[in-house]
This record gives sequence, C-alpha cells and structure tokens, in this order.
Amino acid sequence: MRRFPLWALAVTLGLATPAAQAEITRFPDPFASGAVHQYRRLTHDPAIRDHANYHNTQCFSPDGRYVCYTHYGAPGGVGLEANGVHIIDLHTGEDLHVGQGGSPRWAQRHNWLFYSVPCREAGNPWEKGTEVWRYDCATGRQELITWGWEFLGSTDCEDRWIFGNFRRRDLPGKVFHTGRARIEPASEPELIFAAPGVRPLCNPAHDLLSLRSKESGPFASSRKWLDLDGSNVRVGVPQVQGGHMAWSGDGEWQLVGNAQTQGRRWNEPFPSDLHLLANIRFGDISPCGRSGRWICGGGAIADLRCGHGWGLPSPPSQICYPDTLGDVSDVYDCDAKGSPDGTKICFVCNYPFEDAPVTRVTTTITDETSLPVASTDGFPESGEIDVLGEVIGYSATTPTSFEGLQRRRLRTGRYPFVKAGWRVTLFARRLLTDEERAGAPAPWSWLVDAVRETGGDVENSPLLRQRQTDLYVAVVRLPDPPHLRAGGDAVQLIPGENHEETFGYFLEIDGQRVNAEPLRPGEQVELPGAGHCRAAAVEWSGLEGLPGLPLALPAGARVVALAEEPADFARVTPVWLVAGEEVAQATALEAPEALCEQRHLHDGVIRLEHYRHGAMVAAEDLNAEGYATRRLTFEGGALTTREYWMPDDRRVSLELFGPDGFKREQIQYRHTAEGEELERDHWYYDRGWPIRRVVNGGRSEYRKQGDDWVEVEPE
Repeated sequence: MRRFPLWALAVTLGLATPAAQAEITRFPDPFASGAVHQYRRLTHDPAIRDHANYHNTQCFSPDGRYVCYTHYGAPGGVGLEANGVHIIDLHTGEDLHVGQGGSPRWAQRHNWLFYSVPCREAGNPWEKGTEVWRYDCATGRQELITWGWEFLGSTDCEDRWIFGNFRRRDLPGKVFHTGRARIEPASEPELIFAAPGVRPLCNPAHDLLSLRSKESGPFASSRKWLDLDGSNVRVGVPQVQGGHMAWSGDGEWQLVGNAQTQGRRWNEPFPSDLHLLANIRFGDISPCGRSGRWICGGGAIADLRCGHGWGLPSPPSQICYPDTLGDVSDVYDCDAKGSPDGTKICFVCNYPFEDAPVTRVTTTITDETSLPVASTDGFPESGEIDVLGEVIGYSATTPTSFEGLQRRRLRTGRYPFVKAGWRVTLFARRLLTDEERAGAPAPWSWLVDAVRETGGDVENSPLLRQRQTDLYVAVVRLPDPPHLRAGGDAVQLIPGENHEETFGYFLEIDGQRVNAEPLRPGEQVELPGAGHCRAAAVEWSGLEGLPGLPLALPAGARVVALAEEPADFARVTPVWLVAGEEVAQATALEAPEALCEQRHLHDGVIRLEHYRHGAMVAAEDLNAEGYATRRLTFEGGALTTREYWMPDDRRVSLELFGPDGFKREQIQYRHTAEGEELERDHWYYDRGWPIRRVVNGGRSEYRKQGDDWVEVEPE
C-alpha cells in the first residue's frame, strides 16, 4: 500500500476556487400537482453533466445549508482530473469549486465534504488509486485524509472513520475489498474486509456498515452487514429480497426499493422480517430527513408515521438511444434525495420542464397511428416526441392526441407498445442549441458506437446532441412550526419537530412581523408590544414555514430561542375516551371498551388505539386528512395483522404475524376497474425465511427448495 507522500505534508488552505454566484432560479410547479410548493433550479449548463450523487448517498450537508455536486468535464466522468467538485451554498447563493476530482461525500454530523482526486504520482490514477481529501465548510481548510482507494464510501455515524474500496489487481475481474481510515490528516488506510463488496455505506445512527455484495444464489447476500472493524459479517438482505437500497435517515431501517415501501430493522439481520412501511411503491429509494419519518424517490414521498405515500411529479429525465444498447439509466436517473428536515428533494434532470411541455399517455397503443394523451398544450402542430426513450414523429395534433405517428425514429424504442401513464416530452427540447454545443465535451462513446452500429449519421445524428443533467430542488413541505411556551422569566421558543435545517425564527404580533432578521437559536429578543405572538422557522435555504400556535404576551416579554426542545416538552399527548367522554387513563383501562387518541400539538389526532379491558386490540395511524392508512390488530399484546389502505378505500396489502412474532404471510392486492380486490403477490414465510411466493393469483409460483428458489407448477 502506498505510503504518505512527502509533497503532501504541507496541506494548506486556499485549494478551493473562490466562490461564484450560482444562478438559482425559482418557479412554481408547472404540473399543478399540489404536491410541490416550489422548484429551484441550481445549475444551468446542459452541455455538461452535473450530478448530485447516487440515490443512497446524500448531497445535502448535515445542516441542509449546502448541496454538493460533480461537474463532469468529460463524458462518463472519464478521468477525474477533468471533473470538478462543487458546493452550492443555499444561504448565500454561492457556487464554490472545491477542487478537481469526484465522488463528493458529506460526513454524517459535520459540514465536512470528502472527495476523491487523482493520484499525483506518475501513472494511471485508477491503477494507483485515488487520494481522499476533506474540505471543512466552517474554515475553508482542505486536508489530505488518506489514499489508495478506487471507490469512496461514507463516514460512520460519529464521523470517526471514512470507508472505501480497494481493488485486488492480483485476482481476475473487478474484485473490490473494503478499507477504512481515521478522519485525521495523513491517515494510513486499513484493510478491514478482504472479500468482494462495494459501496460501503454506514448506518447514520448505529455502528454498522452495509456493503453491496451481489453474491450468487437466492439466499446469498445482496447486502452484507459488518461491524466497523470488518468483523461480525452477516446477511443484511438476501438476493431473493433484493432491490435498490438505502438507510433510513434515523438508521432504523435498511430500506429496500423496487417494491412497496419496505425495510429490515438495522439490528435484525436475515433471516428476519422485511416489514412493509407505507402504502406506496418506490424504485430507487432514499431517505428524506434525518428523523426517519419520510422516504422519497424519483416520483413519490412517504410518511412512515402514518404509512401514507403520495405521488410527486416524476422528473422527465431521459436519454433516447438506439435499440442496440441495454440499460444506460446512469446518465439520466434523477437520483432523488431528501434534505435533513425532509422539506426539499434534490434531483437531476436533462429536460427543461420549467418551460418545456410534458404530458402523459392515456391509452395503451401498439400499431395505431394515433397516441391519446392528457393534453397537447405547448407542443407544435407537427414534430417529434419522446416516449420512454423512443423518438416518435407526428404530423398533426388534436387537443388530446398526436396523429400520424411515425414510430421508432433513429432506431430508438425498446417496446412494441406505448403504455398508458408513460410520460411524453418534446424531443426538440431535449437537444442542445448550437450555442450550447459550442461548450460541450465529446458525446458519450457508447452512444456514438451505437449510432454507428445502427447505420446512423454519426456527424449529424440528433441523438448525439442530447442535453446533460442539471440540478433541481423540489420544495415538498414547509419547515415545522415552532412552539411558544410561557414559563419563568422568559418565553421559550421551542424549535419545530424537525429543525436540523433551521437558521432562525421570525416573530409576529397580531400578524405583524417583529424582527427584520431571523432570531438565531440561543438568542433572545424583547417584544415591542402586547398581543398574540406567533413564531415561524426559516431555513438556511431561505425557505419559511407557517407560524405556530399563538400565545398572548404582554409588551416587553422576553422570548428566548432554544436550540433543542426541553426534556419536559411533549408534542403528542394521549387522550383517553370511554363512550365518547374524556376520562383518566386508569378509568379507561378498566372499561370494557376504550379509545386512546394520540393528539399532536400541531397535527391533531395522528393515531387511534382501541382497548378492551385494558389490552390494546387495534390501532389506526391517520394521515393528514384523518384517514386510517395503516391498520393494526393485536392479540395478547402481540401484533397479528397489519394492513395498508389508500384513501379511496382500496386495500394495498395485508401482513399476518404468528404468535412467535414473525410474519407468516404477506399479500399485496390489485383492483379491477369495477373495484374487485384480487391478489397480486402472496408471500409465505417461516421465521424470516421466504418459503413460497404466488404471483397474480396463481399464474406463477416459486418455492424454497433447499438453498434454491425454484419456479414450480402453480397449485
């Protein structure tokens, strides 16, 4: 392993380029979805790809003030020396070029950004490995931390170690081993796990490391879990239950995507239950906030407190490519990730949806020459559209259709059909202008080769002029309201339930703002007059929340902004009811039937618990509209069933638990146009082991046979 180089003994400040003003544009939701308050576009260079990390690797700093991204100076990120690591300060609007390199990674608790730079010794940097540098946002200091890695992972939950992958050159194939280094200048890298495994991601709250292992066999590891020193290796998720994965923000769940929202508890390695957590499905799954309450993806968000999920406008990021290519989603995947308080989702997109038309297919077609859509507003009377990567020409429009279709233009398109629900965009707006092309790097080599293989004009093919991704942020909810509490010689301003991103607070008396500048945590102010006072939080990003509950205060009252909520403060209060009348808890537990309402200070009733003779027999978790999305039953204090429902009274899933506490069955449903409920997917388990799966009501069936997962004739 390479020793610490002498030239780097004097790591200093001043390696970052002075910050430039970022061009952050704000615009309302063009889709009028009702699920996004505002969009912000952070970068504006469609000729060069900007990317804010993979879906399971955070781009927001721990306090939400900064967003990191890689500005790719060469197609595919070939050559780290061509790429730039950047930080956008959402508070000041500055864009800082930290240095040349890639793979920016935030620490878990500090505003430290780690990134990889090419080895400065002679030779191919991929042969030598890369150097890992740390940039401290508070001081501007850059330090060389370690070296020799080809993939940079994450820090542990206390920011003591940073993890990464070495490549074993003496073994065939890309065999990566895992290492760690102390987060101190010039730390010698340490090999901790000498076996294949990539993308080392630490749990954000517990001393646990997750590795993507992709071993063969249905019950072999898709994700390994290790202690931080590489010991105690166990299966986190088996291949048969695999999907895109991430840790929840609070570290309680290894989230598993490509399915209905689900996760395995951090301290329950396989074999154990994979729990359903919400009523909505995710592909790429990501944490949305450090509290663990929210989960997000490219087109949805879920609230795990109640188990309700709802759709977001899916970023219309797409590459059109010839049918000779396989999956090239890496170059356009939106890779959505939520901010520390779950108020914002950062993603990338290569289509300017803020002013370019987007619609949806309403009816599946195969060979028809007419494509029914929701609307053709904004599209020209004739031209070309993109539908899931297929370029389709059309000669005319009606208000709700494209007519005279010419399919599979430029040898694009993977499917014989165009399916209802697929997104439709204007192909011309996916292309760089002549001015933008002047600053563009060479097109992707794999795309050039594919165009050539299909007989296309490599010099003039529009496929080679497609836009690259820029960064966007969607504001999906407002900061939580703070709470004013009288007591002692000062009024306490208690921060909102989630306040990692809070910069300060605005106060108002009878609707009139008191302070021009936000009151920072730890500061205090004397009110100039009497009246009903309310407080609202404002983030580092400038996003303001709604005011909290009013409190009548006299003139001259002193308000102190607390940094954290006091130990004696409760946001949720249980209220016990018998026959609709409020009673003491002891009285309720003695009654034949009783109800306990969990009342949130700002959100109202969030949970109903039903009791018989002092034992809880059922519970319902309520969404913001008061609908019981998650429904539970209990027997003898143990969970027996868990159901998820949609607000239109469609049941999504049912889980059945045995007396040993393990899940026995899991059923997911589909519904006909007439409302009939049918089984879509039915799993059977034995103490955490999947043993049988019946798909689509019996059309296909799989069973565990020894160490294999075998398709069998349906019963």
